[in-house]
Amino acid sequence: MILTSSRRGVGTLILSAFLAAIIALAFPFAAVAADPLPILGYVRDYSGRPIAGAEIVLINEGGEDSGSSARTLSTEDGLFQFTNMPEGIYSIHVTADGFLAQQDTIQMTRETRRVINFTLTGSRDPEPEAIYLGKNVGAVRGTVVCDETDEPVADAVITIGEAFITTNDAGSFRLKDLGVGERRLKVIKNGFEKFEKDILVKPKEQNLVIRINKSVKYSTVDGRVRIRRKNGRDCPPIKVYLAGKVAVTDFRGTFRFENIREGSHPLILIYDKREIYNDIIKVRRGITVYEIIVDRL
Repeated sequence: MILTSSRRGVGTLILSAFLAAIIALAFPFAAVAADPLPILGYVRDYSGRPIAGAEIVLINEGGEDSGSSARTLSTEDGLFQFTNMPEGIYSIHVTADGFLAQQDTIQMTRETRRVINFTLTGSRDPEPEAIYLGKNVGAVRGTVVCDETDEPVADAVITIGEAFITTNDAGSFRLKDLGVGERRLKVIKNGFEKFEKDILVKPKEQNLVIRINKSVKYSTVDGRVRIRRKNGRDCPPIKVYLAGKVAVTDFRGTFRFENIREGSHPLILIYDKREIYNDIIKVRRGITVYEIIVDRL
C-alpha cells in the first residue's frame, strides 16, 4: 500500500508539471505582458557636459497607476532611470541648480521606448545669449491648425519674443535669429481663442505644431410652449431638452436656457414620458426667442 501511494504521488507531480508546460506553451505572452519597463535618459547642458544631481520627477498621466509619481537624481554621467514602470503616458519634469527647468510628455510602450535626452539652459550665466548669437541661431518653424477640425489656419499672427510673422495658406510659419532661451509664444487669429505659451528656443531649429480653439459664442434661449385651444396660463409641466440641458415649463408654458453654444441644436419636448415635439433650432448670439405650438398633449 505504501508503494502504491508513492507511485500515485509521483504520478500527480508529473501530471501537474505536464499541465504547466502546456499552459506555458499555449500562453507564452502571459508572463511577458506583466513585465515592467525601464525609463531612462540623460541630462546635459548645451556644451554636452553631463549635469549631476538634477532632480527628475516622473508622473503617470494615462496608464496603469495614473496619477502616481516617482523621483530620482541624475548621476555624475547625467544618467537617470526609473525601473518597473508600466506602459503609459508620462510627464517628466527636470530641475537643476543654475539651469532653467524643462519638462516633456512621452508615451512609453515596448515598441516605442527610447532614451530620453534633456538639454538644459543655464539661468545665471552672464549674457547667455551672447554665446549663441549668430546667423540662423534660434530658429522656430511650425504649423497652426484648428484643434476641432485639424485644418490649417492661415493669416494667424505668430509672436515669439519681439519677432512676429503671419501664417501662410498652409498654416505654416518660420522665425529665425531669435536667440536662445525662454520666449513667450503668442497666436492671434480672428474667430479663435488667443493662445499663449512659454517655449524654450534652442540653437538648432525646432518644429512646432500649435493647435488653437475656435472662439465659443454663447446665447440665451427664451421659449414658450402653447397648446392649441387651451388657456395660455394652464400649461402642465413639460420637460424641454436642448444642447444637453433640461428645463421645465411653468404654468404659462415658458422656459429659459442660458449659456447655449451658438449653432444648430435639437430641441425636444417630453410630457408624461412621451415625446411630443422634436425639431432643430438655430441659436444665435445674444437672445434667441422660440415659440412652440402643439395641437395636444
